[in-house]
Amino acid sequence: MLVTAAFLACQPKSPEEELLTKVEPVGSWIATLEMTGQKWTANSVPTSFVRNSTSAARKQLEKAAKEATKSPARPEVRLPLQRVIAEAEAASAGLRQAVEANDRPRLSRELGRLAGLRVRFAALRKAGEGSS
Repeated sequence: MLVTAAFLACQPKSPEEELLTKVEPVGSWIATLEMTGQKWTANSVPTSFVRNSTSAARKQLEKAAKEATKSPARPEVRLPLQRVIAEAEAASAGLRQAVEANDRPRLSRELGRLAGLRVRFAALRKAGEGSS
């Protein structure tokens, strides 16, 4: 049984599995941005924390977007992931702008957007893992 497990672990990953592995941090960044906005709303973190978080998220989301763009994964896996990543980049920018302007209604909308993206990303990952 150990030999079988070792053999299976050494099998090459499909392009879809490779892409899912490379963009896995996107889900964590979406959740982090959502939590950051919630904490700022509750006056638990300063605006500078939101700035730093959105800056770090932007870099990682850009990296994930590049990985998805160059991936040979099937379009039905790759394209929905690219859309979610692009929307997460926009939500991150919107979160930062809302916080900078102290625009709580906009911040609330961005938090709702991030919550929806978190659910969509998880569903895409699950569907992608099942289709590989």
